[in-house]
This record gives sequence, C-alpha cells and structure tokens, in this order.
Amino acid sequence: MQIRTLIAMLALTCASAFGMSQKPKVTVRFHSEANKQDGDTFARPVHLQYQNRDTHIESIPVLSEKQIKAIFPFRAADGSWGCAIQFNESGRIRLETLSSDSRGASLVVFLGTKTGQHQIADMIVDRIVTDGTISIPRGITDIEMLVLRSQFKVLGAEKPKPVKKEKKDDVTDWRINRDRSATPKPAPQPVLPALPERKAADLPRLAD
Repeated sequence: MQIRTLIAMLALTCASAFGMSQKPKVTVRFHSEANKQDGDTFARPVHLQYQNRDTHIESIPVLSEKQIKAIFPFRAADGSWGCAIQFNESGRIRLETLSSDSRGASLVVFLGTKTGQHQIADMIVDRIVTDGTISIPRGITDIEMLVLRSQFKVLGAEKPKPVKKEKKDDVTDWRINRDRSATPKPAPQPVLPALPERKAADLPRLAD
C-alpha cells in the first residue's frame, strides 16, 4: 500500500509540475454581462469602471487567451496601450454568437499576470461581429503589453520573406542566330532555265 501511495503522489506531483509549465504568462478573459437572478454560481457582481455602474457578469468567461490568434497593439490617448485582438476560428464563432444573442449587454475584459488581475475594458455589444476581431481601446500597461507581445503573434511585425529570383537557364536556342555582329549572307538567287534562241523571223511583229 505504501508503494502504491508513493507512486500516486509522484504522479500527482508530475502532473502539477506539467500544468504549471503550461500556464500562460498572461490571461485575457472576456465575461458577458449576466442576470443577477442567475445566482452566485453563474453570476458575480462587478463594477464597470468606464460605464461607472454596478452589474453582474457570467462566472465563466465566454472567451479567453486560448482563442487569441494574434494581436495588434497601439497607443491610447491616456498613455496606456490599446490592443486589437484577432481570434481563431473557434473564438470567431463564439464572438459572433455572443454579439448576436447579447445585443445591448456589456462585455467585460480582465487581464491577469502573476502580480494579479484587473479590469481593462467594458464594452457595450452594439453590433454583430463576424470577422473575429475585437478592439480593447485602452487600459493595458507597458509591462503587460511586453508580456502580451511575447506570448502572441503581433500583426504587422512579421518580416516579409525575400523573393527568390528565378535563374534563367543558360541554354543556347538553336533557332536564333545570337551572333549579331556577323554579316548576314545574301539569300541564294533561283537559277532560271535557259531560253532557246529565236531568229528575227520567228518574232511576232506589230504590223506585218
């Protein structure tokens, strides 16, 4: 029994260590606004910073960093960073469904690192989004942006691949005379057959 217990403890330790190594450096969680009547299990209270009102959001995020395909950072007017986020196909479908079913509700975004988690945006869903892209207008710090750039592909940062020049085959075309300096030979003249000699009496006359 002691050996089995030891093996089980080692297995749990290895699984835990593997899980910690796979933990992302930064988390980006998108929570949809929920109904207070859903209960504490499915909804939790939150204060929306930019809309300055109290509401409830779903406990389970509808989108997360797992669906992020690429980002496009930009400077916001208040000096913080904003970021356009492009989701993969799974995230695109989720965003389209959310924006279709939750028109008029809010989408609240939380960003987390090893130092903690904080709210960076709350946006009203006012249209159906079909291209799988959403923009966070502001609220990301310089350090958080550095971590985001290290974890996700940055749009526009890829170096263009050099275009390979096609090598022309150095093959002489036998159909073309490439010696342009040479004097062209005259074309041979056709040889006409000799005509028989005719006497003056045999020639036709205009007036006989």
